[in-house]
Amino acid sequence: MATLDALKVFVEVVRSGSFTAAARRLGISKSLASKRVAALEDELGVSLLNRSTRSLRLTESGQIYYEHGLRIREELASAEAQVQSVTARPRGQLKVSAQVSFGFMYLAAPTTAFMRRYPDVAVEILLEDQRFEPIDDAVDLAIRMGPLPPSSLVSRPLCKVVYGLYAAPEYLARVNRPQHPRDIREHDSVFYGNYDLGAHWRFSLNGQPLDIEPSSRLVINNLLGVVEAAKAGFGLAYLPTFAARQAVAEGLLVPLLQPYWNEHGSMLVLFRSRKYLPDKTRAYLDFITDWFREHLAL
Repeated sequence: MATLDALKVFVEVVRSGSFTAAARRLGISKSLASKRVAALEDELGVSLLNRSTRSLRLTESGQIYYEHGLRIREELASAEAQVQSVTARPRGQLKVSAQVSFGFMYLAAPTTAFMRRYPDVAVEILLEDQRFEPIDDAVDLAIRMGPLPPSSLVSRPLCKVVYGLYAAPEYLARVNRPQHPRDIREHDSVFYGNYDLGAHWRFSLNGQPLDIEPSSRLVINNLLGVVEAAKAGFGLAYLPTFAARQAVAEGLLVPLLQPYWNEHGSMLVLFRSRKYLPDKTRAYLDFITDWFREHLAL
């Protein structure tokens, strides 16, 4: 069991790129993670990692052990899922990763409803704004905004994502309201630093994409921060409708140029590509998919 625990830590260290990140994901201390990998190296009688102050690199032996470790971990996960599938009801700990803004605004209601239906499941939601990160042992499901780069993960659409232009009434009172996406260049704007298209905002013109490069003096890497800056009247903001929905309802943001708005893929639920999903994972996946279909059209 000690060797298996050490193998899991070693694989996570390689995947995360550091002992610090691996320890955080596994819920252990950095020193314990380091000790387990060191003990594994002592037991095997080889060095698995070349360590420096700035990076970790696999040795030749480490590369071989890492590849086998990935397969062993997947087999264990599949075995656990098959065992759990014979239980009468979903139970256990479920970890869900989601982008900060979407999770903050929309995951509490369906998740608490799910937990009331399945009292033997405990849920931990991890809010993080990485553009894309593969699911590891610490996470059962991830919710990310698509389109996403190719991977071995299976995805299920949760809801469509439409991007539009917004501004506060205060800002619009002191400027000429834009009439066309090209007018955006004449305005101040708040830029979302994690946006996949880089320094462009994408609109649709006669069915064709129209990319506009805004003049952005303020860049924020979190959508909630972009919404707040736009509400404060700093300038135009290019936002998914789910992020701006509440502010529009409260009259704090005004939608602009709606005929040019662009659909930007879907919000996706990602999970491992394997035959047996644990009952707890499958139950949550089905529950939130149905919940969004019934309660929320974004």
